[in-house]
Amino acid sequence: MDGEILDAVTEWGTRPVADGVAGLYELADGKFTGAVTDGTAWAFVLNGRFVGTFDGVIEDFEDASLTAYTAPDMSLPLLYAMQARGGEVRGQYYSNDTPLSEIDATLSSGNFVGYVELSENVLSGDYYVVYYGGRALPVAFVGNNRRLLSGDEAFERAADEVGIYSVVDADVEVVDLPERPEGAAAPPAEPDAESTDQSGVVIDPDAEDGTTAESESTADAEDGTTAEAVTADSATDIEDGDGDGSEPTPDVDDGVDESAGADGGTAAADDFQSLGELSGVDDDGTAADADGDAESDRSPADESTTAGGDGPDPEPDDADRLHRETRALRERIAELAAERDRIAGERDDLRAEADRLRDRVTELEAAVERLEADDDDSDVETRTLTPEEATSGTNLFVRYADKASGTLERAAEGRVSAAELRDNLRLEYHTEFESEGARVDGQPFDAFLRTTPEHRFAEWLLTALVYEIRQTDTRAELSKLYEAIENVDRIDLDGDVDVTAGDDEGGAGSTTVTFDVVFRNKMGDPLFVAAFDDSRDPTRAGTIRPLLDDARSASRAVGAFAAAFVVTTSFFDADAMEVAVDATRGGLFSRSSRKSYVKLSRKSGFHLCLVEARDEDFFLTVPEL
Repeated sequence: MDGEILDAVTEWGTRPVADGVAGLYELADGKFTGAVTDGTAWAFVLNGRFVGTFDGVIEDFEDASLTAYTAPDMSLPLLYAMQARGGEVRGQYYSNDTPLSEIDATLSSGNFVGYVELSENVLSGDYYVVYYGGRALPVAFVGNNRRLLSGDEAFERAADEVGIYSVVDADVEVVDLPERPEGAAAPPAEPDAESTDQSGVVIDPDAEDGTTAESESTADAEDGTTAEAVTADSATDIEDGDGDGSEPTPDVDDGVDESAGADGGTAAADDFQSLGELSGVDDDGTAADADGDAESDRSPADESTTAGGDGPDPEPDDADRLHRETRALRERIAELAAERDRIAGERDDLRAEADRLRDRVTELEAAVERLEADDDDSDVETRTLTPEEATSGTNLFVRYADKASGTLERAAEGRVSAAELRDNLRLEYHTEFESEGARVDGQPFDAFLRTTPEHRFAEWLLTALVYEIRQTDTRAELSKLYEAIENVDRIDLDGDVDVTAGDDEGGAGSTTVTFDVVFRNKMGDPLFVAAFDDSRDPTRAGTIRPLLDDARSASRAVGAFAAAFVVTTSFFDADAMEVAVDATRGGLFSRSSRKSYVKLSRKSGFHLCLVEARDEDFFLTVPEL
């Protein structure tokens, strides 16, 4: 069942009820109106009749613990049962073209079963009129807090709204209860086998075919007076009088008391009058005869007997006076309707103008922001850098949004996923120049930096390579590389590494070697170096040999040095692969289990890795995982 219906029903007040079939009969015998559930299946109940079961069958309630929700208005169980069961939209109408009151008269007189929904293009709320057995039950949910309205107030609010309403043809299925438990007392028999609610909607035991009857009762429920009693009393008064000039007492038709008071009469407060009744149109659509039976100018007060037993005859001009008043009221109604339409048209025009002005304000605000941004840009001195100048003066720093969350150390331990690490890791930059206002190749420095191969390679090595090694179970073969990744703290673009070289006199001198990228730990020691070949031609041995020589020097100078990378945007030629194989062979008697490892001594050496960059991603070619 729809979640919005469940949310609405569970906000109703609850009432105690027995479990299982006994509880179902308790609700039926008590003329309950609302909903009942066993926690999964739901049933809607109207005056003790079960008008629909959803998310289950009625047998699911046997031996189950039940919860009953009392409906604040009798229209709601019918409406929700129809919506949950589903229906067919028979038509959609614009209220200015076809007023709701016209459709109401047609549906009421045609014994339509379904509902009208007015919610599209309506800002004030959702409005419904439920039709069943010739009766109309209006209900509305108004405002942000969805205040409940019903009866005439709900219908009048809906009729005054401007919008599109839908006529939905829906059915209601009355559900038979399981056999009454043995020993359970049946309710006392009533004169009428029909179940009648206080608004006159009747659901009889055969209501599966959609037939309903209307209650004959229209008097106040507290004094229990019935229309038949009123008719009998009136007939008694006529028999006790002289009977001269007396007219028969009007019959009670369709559950609406046609008798009126001395002021011309009013309908019962709980009865909803259709448009046909308000406009003097009979249920069959024909105009009421002005001289016909049951004229509203004859009231019980007029027919009551005097002390002598003769009631006063109605004055001859009363009927004409009432007809004149009726015509005047109809003319006033037409004037008000025309005024309402005029005001609604003006309102629509004003709304359109307000929307246009809002759009204009948005455009102007955007223009102001754009001009202010241009002014801010003009205040900052613009400096143009070459790509080489931009990268050589830039260092990257490994930082985290949350140090207790995804870190390189936790990734190496297998405690966080790759997505968690990417979301938490930050590569912040520091430049040796003023980066604000700096532009490289026509774009701001920040945008340029994040699209460089060096920056993208650093992200890949830190956030992806560790997971590729774990997934291929090569941590032991690449142990020195794997263990060093979690220690990376700083990354130099176009960075230098100090190495130690012996001079001719046996002394020691200091020199530096340069790499495109240098990864360092917190102490500044180089852990990885990388050289980039962005040529479209295959990368040959001549590109790898210089990197190997410089990496050997760095490894001899720094014991923490773990790997050297050659990154190509093309692919590695055969002679380049041969150089890599020869450098990592390890000698005739080598028993090293490490992959692609350049061994310099018993304690020093590093991994040589060849990486191909394609489609903004990186692929490790050597060693093969």
